Amino acid sequence: MKLIEQIYTDEHKTDFKTRYIKYRSGRLKHQYWLWNRKRSIKVVDEYDAKILKNCQKGKTAFFSSAGHYLKDIWPHIDSIEMHPVVKEFYPTVILATSREELHLAIPNKYDNFAVVNNRGDHWVGIDGLRQHLLNYTRVLNPGARLFYSFRDTQIQYNRLTVDSIKYFTSWANSLEDIGLTLVWSDINFQTKVKDQLGNYDAHENPDTTNGNIKFWFCYKGSKWAIQ
Repeated sequence: MKLIEQIYTDEHKTDFKTRYIKYRSGRLKHQYWLWNRKRSIKVVDEYDAKILKNCQKGKTAFFSSAGHYLKDIWPHIDSIEMHPVVKEFYPTVILATSREELHLAIPNKYDNFAVVNNRGDHWVGIDGLRQHLLNYTRVLNPGARLFYSFRDTQIQYNRLTVDSIKYFTSWANSLEDIGLTLVWSDINFQTKVKDQLGNYDAHENPDTTNGNIKFWFCYKGSKWAIQ
């Protein structure tokens, strides 16, 4: 009981170091930015490179996905973050602390918009994901391409009774009612194999960095040929 009381009575630290560590622990791709600051040959994540290859002409943004590491290589990309601490070490980032107010924080609408495993989108059900995407559509031009990915292990649903692939695919297709047409998907669930004792491992599904569930949508427009 004393330990619990101590947690609630202690003041939370708000210094830069504490806020930075909290941000970095939830944004694995920030490490790419740290590497690139010291390298003449820049490092780009394979999935991010695939997104950039499929962007169309127009304005492009990465939201809450450590997009500042890409902006150092492609300055025309807007990096939008929800954590104020980012602006302290990367001043050109666009700060939008709330999805609901996102459309008020940005200077323009976008033709390409990527949300790559945003940890802030997690710990909700598919209705919560739908609301997040609805907020994102408010900053998109008609015909925009929306690149969205997340980890199933941090989404709330009954894994014991639900076919996960059908569950998320059906959800993605249902988003046409908010203007999002599914163009491409990649759903990767790790295949479990019993060991010599007949037990399964306890590992989570793959792709901690980018998310093991990836959906690409077109907003109020036509599908495109994936590159």
